[in-house]
Amino acid sequence: MKTYDKLRKEALESCRFRGHKMLRFKKYGAYKDKGHSICEKCAKSVWIDCAPPPNGIDVSGEAVALGCIR
Repeated sequence: MKTYDKLRKEALESCRFRGHKMLRFKKYGAYKDKGHSICEKCAKSVWIDCAPPPNGIDVSGEAVALGCIR
């Protein structure tokens, strides 16, 4: 299992590679192992989950899959 900080850094690196300028990560509700961030320019998001379900993924969202449009 990867740590929250390691996943956050991986997600930010992927987003920056695609031209996004991500806002600060926020933890998802009361969960300490989930978080999300939004691109300041195009509003695409990225989600991280340190403990995904068996067939789940730890980094997901439009910002890691698609380039920034602005």
